[in-house]
Amino acid sequence: MHSDIFDIKQRVVFVPVRHHSPACARAVQQLVRMVRPAAILIEGPSDFNERIDELFLPHTLPIAIYSYIRQQDGARRGAFYPFCAYSPEWAGLQSARETDAQARFIDLPWATLATDRTPTHRYADAELRTSPYIPTLCQKLGVENFDALWDTLVEIDPALSPQQLLERVHHLCYQIRASGGHVAAEDLRREAFMADEIRRTLAETKGRLLVITGGFHSYALFARLRQLPPPEIEQPAIETAQPEADAASDAPAEPIERGIALTPYSYAQLDNLTGYEAGMPSPGFYHQVWIERDGSNRDRGGDVYRKLLATTVTDLRKAGQIASTADLIAVETCAQALAALRGHAEVWRLDLIDAITGALIKDELADGVRHPFLDAILTLFRGSQRGVLAEGTTLPPLVHDIRRMLEDHGLEPAPRERSLRLDLSVAEERARSQVLHQLRVLEIPGFVRRGGSDLVARDDLTTIWEQWSIAWTPGFDAGCIGAAIYGATLAEAAAARLAELSARIERSAEHAALLLLDACLMGLDQPVAALLDRLVALIREDSDFFGVAAALGHLLYLYRYDDLLGSAGRGDIGGLLVETFGRALWLLETLGQTQGRDQDLLKSIRALIQTFEACGAALSLDRENLVEVLRRSSGDDAQQPLVRGATMGGLWTLRAADLAQVRADLHACAAPEQLGDFLTGLFGLARETAQRHPDLVMSIDELLMSYDDEAYLQALPALRLAFTFFTPREKHYLARTLLDAHDQTETNVLADLEVDTVTATRALALESWLLGELRRYGIRGGAR
Repeated sequence: MHSDIFDIKQRVVFVPVRHHSPACARAVQQLVRMVRPAAILIEGPSDFNERIDELFLPHTLPIAIYSYIRQQDGARRGAFYPFCAYSPEWAGLQSARETDAQARFIDLPWATLATDRTPTHRYADAELRTSPYIPTLCQKLGVENFDALWDTLVEIDPALSPQQLLERVHHLCYQIRASGGHVAAEDLRREAFMADEIRRTLAETKGRLLVITGGFHSYALFARLRQLPPPEIEQPAIETAQPEADAASDAPAEPIERGIALTPYSYAQLDNLTGYEAGMPSPGFYHQVWIERDGSNRDRGGDVYRKLLATTVTDLRKAGQIASTADLIAVETCAQALAALRGHAEVWRLDLIDAITGALIKDELADGVRHPFLDAILTLFRGSQRGVLAEGTTLPPLVHDIRRMLEDHGLEPAPRERSLRLDLSVAEERARSQVLHQLRVLEIPGFVRRGGSDLVARDDLTTIWEQWSIAWTPGFDAGCIGAAIYGATLAEAAAARLAELSARIERSAEHAALLLLDACLMGLDQPVAALLDRLVALIREDSDFFGVAAALGHLLYLYRYDDLLGSAGRGDIGGLLVETFGRALWLLETLGQTQGRDQDLLKSIRALIQTFEACGAALSLDRENLVEVLRRSSGDDAQQPLVRGATMGGLWTLRAADLAQVRADLHACAAPEQLGDFLTGLFGLARETAQRHPDLVMSIDELLMSYDDEAYLQALPALRLAFTFFTPREKHYLARTLLDAHDQTETNVLADLEVDTVTATRALALESWLLGELRRYGIRGGAR
């Protein structure tokens, strides 16, 4: 490792940082005052340099640079470069403004790097975390992980000088890279680009340069400028005499569209990042450290944990949790002891967490069980800060279009939530609904559908209405900017989002149909047509009869019964309906045994019959094929009785079977364990037809009269279910038909049972068994 990397008197001073490190941010501020550079070069997207002055507007931090693209395969991606008060990059920007130094970003634009594997958090530190050097060093220093290691080496000691920090971080990152072996081609491309930017600035500037990059890159950039060997032991083949050209050969294709903008960010977003996206944890904790150690507060840095602890206890008491003064004393004593034991100059993050766990939590914590004390401190460590962009910030076109649409339709969100009821039969209110559904699909915060007509279940469509709640939320602006990845107008963005969602669906015709319903709710005509090819493919791929039949039901509604959304009678939707009908019919014939899905079976077969009845003539659906499939299913002895009954009910409804055929199938399923299921299927599909044929009731009566008590009791539960398809008036009609057939004109009204039907059935079974035993042993009373 060349010693000049540590020399702050060199013309180019490399500052290795961990992104969002308050210690590194302080070192940057101090080094700027010591070095007085003419230019400060920062790891960040160089395509934002034209608008870098926007970063000096009076924003409320945290904010982020948001880069977004549409690739040649249609995929849309976005990435964030977050800045908070204690980010070294932010400290470099502000210090440049204070000292009149030039500030520039020198990293490759993310748009030229993006693949489906590229991290979207551009200030993560995966390279530092994943090195095999880290576990060894953690074990040697007696710490648990990389975060604790970093705190021990860099963050905890308030007396650490900029020079000491420079040396520690350079040594740490050099060893991490040297022991890691392979370096990703993306990193080599970026470093080649950054080195060129440094050379260009050297040629354009007479003064000194301060280069602020992630520590993983610092020595590699230094080595490139000095033409020294790279720090890594193993160098991939991509690094040849012309690394820039070779690395560029592995670059992703140029995107079709690209954009970049500032967006609000939050500490919650920072703290939620995990895995390869992870950075510094607990932003609220480090924010407090930054405040307490900044300028005049630096001497009181040791009080950080006391302020956090006091705030935690206050929050606990507000939540009704008991936290006494004695508890506070116990936590502080324990935290100080842990800090001393670990060699910490101050009580630190893990010291406080472990002290609360040890002093306040009396019960054993099971895996996945949360504790209010720990929740309170972790919430405080996360922080609640949320950024706000200053006036004058350039915003993506989509943001302006959303604001215009909200204003035009009277939907502007306000801090106080309001409720909005919309009648979709009114054109103006339907237009407002379309805007709201477009916002919903884009997941813009603050617009929530609370209720209304369910166009998926379609139980009650007497009046088509919706209930929405509208309120401004802190995530509204960020949501609008984040959605800019999808297009410049609200309608365009919503359509692109639908296309993205359709690409994510795998073999689900029902999800495809629901996407089409969403498109209709949003009033998107042309985008619906663009989705059809994808929807057809999804329907053809789906091998689930229930899913395809559910899709058939949704498409039938849109094509035949929708009077408001503009989908009724559309030829493209009709073509999709024909495709789905054919697929469902084919899957019905190949349907095997199913368990626990009786109602889904009936609903699915009913969808086939309803589709043919409603659209058979208009769409030239093949009646002969439908009848043949139903006939083969109803006559299949290996098929379950429910399906046989339902398919026979379909044939009967279509007048493709007569009563004789129905009675033949009824007798084929006359076994007690089959009869009720067969009738459930039959009545589920042909309830009205069955009422017009009293002879069917007589056939059922004959079968039941042939059962002994045991067989009857076995058949009874399924029989009761089968007759639930009839209304009380219809049941009365069937009973009257049966009585008339037996020439019984007078009926006695039976007394209401004083017990439920299950209890009565059990009593009947017991009585039958008892009488049977009496008969068996020839005891008087066994005869009825």
